[in-house]
Amino acid sequence: MRLDHELDLAQQKLEAAGVSQWEVMAAHSSSVSIGVRGDEVDKFQEAETQGLCLRIIQEGRLGFSFVMGADEAALDAAVVQAQASAEASDPEPHLSLAGPAGELTPVEVFDPALAEDPVEAKVARAKELAAAALAADERVVHVQPAEFSSSVGLVRLRTSHGLEFSHQGTQAAAGALAMASEDGEQEMGWDSQSARFLADLDIPALGKEAGRRAAAFLGARPVADGRWDVLLHNSVAVQFMDLLAASLMGDSLLKGRSLLAGKEGRAVASPLVSLIDDGLYPRGLGSSSLDDEGTPQQRTELITDGVLTGFIFDRLWAARAGKASTGNAMRPSLKNPPGVGFSNLYLQPGEKSFAELTAGLERGLIISEIMGGHTADPVSGEFSFGAAGHLVEKGRIKRPVKSIAVAGQVLDLFKSVVAVAGDLRFFGRSGCPGLLVEGMSISGP
Repeated sequence: MRLDHELDLAQQKLEAAGVSQWEVMAAHSSSVSIGVRGDEVDKFQEAETQGLCLRIIQEGRLGFSFVMGADEAALDAAVVQAQASAEASDPEPHLSLAGPAGELTPVEVFDPALAEDPVEAKVARAKELAAAALAADERVVHVQPAEFSSSVGLVRLRTSHGLEFSHQGTQAAAGALAMASEDGEQEMGWDSQSARFLADLDIPALGKEAGRRAAAFLGARPVADGRWDVLLHNSVAVQFMDLLAASLMGDSLLKGRSLLAGKEGRAVASPLVSLIDDGLYPRGLGSSSLDDEGTPQQRTELITDGVLTGFIFDRLWAARAGKASTGNAMRPSLKNPPGVGFSNLYLQPGEKSFAELTAGLERGLIISEIMGGHTADPVSGEFSFGAAGHLVEKGRIKRPVKSIAVAGQVLDLFKSVVAVAGDLRFFGRSGCPGLLVEGMSISGP
């Protein structure tokens, strides 16, 4: 296999340069992305990438470099660059590289059917997605983009301490943006999903939901300012969960940027809230036997029944904290050294359906869309987002709502959760069910 050759060559060059502590990660991926407009393909992208990255420890200093492609001269330069990077780094007594991991827990992340899926089938799915969105409501007049994509990836990791690891995975994704129109008014609706296995994607349901969301917002208007009981759709709740999760990372904790510093063992959320990171989650997008620096991944309880029970760490930040790594070293790409990151983070679902929680709402709001989620301050936890959704009275949806803002503080939000739906859904590596929150601050235009 080609990656074996690249690993061997990198090892030879590192050892010839006198580097005794090293780590090499090599990766290869191939991907296809199809987009359609109506019944015609208007986007076709096919890509294949290969490269490797190096981490070395010399005299207690960390060096890093990467090379894309398989050029031997570039690999020579990468070794020199890693050594120069180490020389320019500050000494770090807590640096370490992984050794053999022992018996590993297997994960199911490779779908042979997806790996062999022909282009014609991908095109058919993109068209099916667009057709489902158009058919969702007679007021849906346009769908673009409607896209289907898939990828197959292989990663190899080797260290000078004897670690040898290989990980192969697949991923498919689909998404559609629909536009609905009535009496001169236009609204948009979006839905998307990613999965390791082709069978876990429901293309017709995705398209239908995108079209339904677009039509459902026609005729929307604001509600009065005040404190409202709010039922957060899972696609919205997950964004608040991610805001809270920034304070559960070990590097944020040690840098003084965590809202949860000093609160371990104390209640920080409603007793209905349990937050878990699970690197071995079945078919999870972040699932792997080892993390990106060779530590076994695991299930880590972070908040249990509202009580803060832990943080996530990679090797470096765990050592600095006097703890063990939780297997949470992640790399955005080969161009980045590993850092603390979540594998599959999710909030434990409840037992009632979203419809049952809606039926039990005397007067409140369903929030199914927020705008500006990336603008929240993870250090203070303060947020103020534009929002849209529906007004609920006596358990029935009365009308659509838009041009409102929802504001508050993320810890206060999770302390005010009074019900958790059973509709856990993952959005990438983060999963959340719907949440009923009492007394949220809502304001109009």
